[in-house]
Amino acid sequence: VPWHEAFRRVGLFWELQPKTRGKPHVKLNIASISTSFGTHIWVGGIAGLTMFKTLKRRTFGKVQSKLFPKYATLNTSCSLVALITYLHLNGISPTSSLSALCNKWEGVILLTAVASNVANCLYFVPATTKLMFQIHTRENQLKLEDEVGVTSPIKRSDKATDDDKHLLKMFNINHGVSMLMAMASVGACGAYLYFVGKSLKF
Repeated sequence: VPWHEAFRRVGLFWELQPKTRGKPHVKLNIASISTSFGTHIWVGGIAGLTMFKTLKRRTFGKVQSKLFPKYATLNTSCSLVALITYLHLNGISPTSSLSALCNKWEGVILLTAVASNVANCLYFVPATTKLMFQIHTRENQLKLEDEVGVTSPIKRSDKATDDDKHLLKMFNINHGVSMLMAMASVGACGAYLYFVGKSLKF
């Protein structure tokens, strides 16, 4: 097999080309959900862990404060595009009842992706970032060490007040929920791609 032919066969999108030729909405649907899935895997599973284990905590936080709004916005946009194209391909009007969309698992999955991404984009990512910078400010005031690959030393410091520990607790709660939203989204993307690969029907 020529190298260019082998390369063409790599990936679900290219395998679907004969079935989606002349169907731009199908391609857009698959491309958007695949982009979101890949973004989750790269940022959450590879880039994020690499930076956490390489950069000092506050530097890592500053990078994340610039990266995560873009990450959340991209995933929200992709899931909305996937949902809109899904509605179009299935002849479901935006004014139709929710039950019409939830009639298939694919519709429920896309709603899950949109809801989790919107929640992260509009609330949990900004809230977590704001709390993180407040923690950085207190760490500097308390002259706590900035290390690589560890969580905030406020929890372990005798200098920390009850307000400091409450601040850290609120950060952990928001960060934890944000991670759950991201996991829900990546799970939804993976499940949707499973249905696409299994049936190739929309």
